[in-house]
Amino acid sequence: MSPSSPGRRPKRGEVLDAAVEEILEKGYAGATLASIAERAQVSTATVFKHFRTKADIFGAIMRRVWGNEEDSLPPAPDAGAPADGLIEIGRDYAQTITDPKIRQLFRVMIAEVPRFPELGQELYDKGKKPYLERLSTYLQAEIAAGTLDIPEVDLAVRQFLGMINDVLFWPHMLVVGLTETEEDVERVVVSAVDTMLRAFAAGSGPAVASKG
Repeated sequence: MSPSSPGRRPKRGEVLDAAVEEILEKGYAGATLASIAERAQVSTATVFKHFRTKADIFGAIMRRVWGNEEDSLPPAPDAGAPADGLIEIGRDYAQTITDPKIRQLFRVMIAEVPRFPELGQELYDKGKKPYLERLSTYLQAEIAAGTLDIPEVDLAVRQFLGMINDVLFWPHMLVVGLTETEEDVERVVVSAVDTMLRAFAAGSGPAVASKG
């Protein structure tokens, strides 16, 4: 492939798309700024205009595939109806971690992190951390509204996302060919929400019914 022809204005997203493919094909160590530029059909100088290092590219990839490319997720739901709010956040999170590209990238990163520990920090800061913060903000708002009673919010945040991760994400890191239907995903989210409400609802928590 050759660099872009004169007059063509390559987008930042094209570089990120090429970087994802390079990392999945060659691993983080094997992907270079030059090979990313070649795959994106741009010059290496063009890549440098958007990203100073390969680690910067990886951070941008994490933001993009986790759905927070603008450095922020959608705001937390309004407080007052914890069943609805947790369902909204749970479905959004489940949709993200069941994306095949997320799973592929995680497999590569698990292999690469021992050699490049900064990748683990980037993955957390640009990918997982915004979800933790969004859920924490929401739970604290529900506590203030008197609908939930949670002694340790940080622990509850990880418990909720962990219930979803444990079924929909981590098994795919170990077993090839696993699949789940939309109904399976919905059942996992609803069960996680129901468990949270039974544990933390102020008074008697409402049961959660699956949509449809």
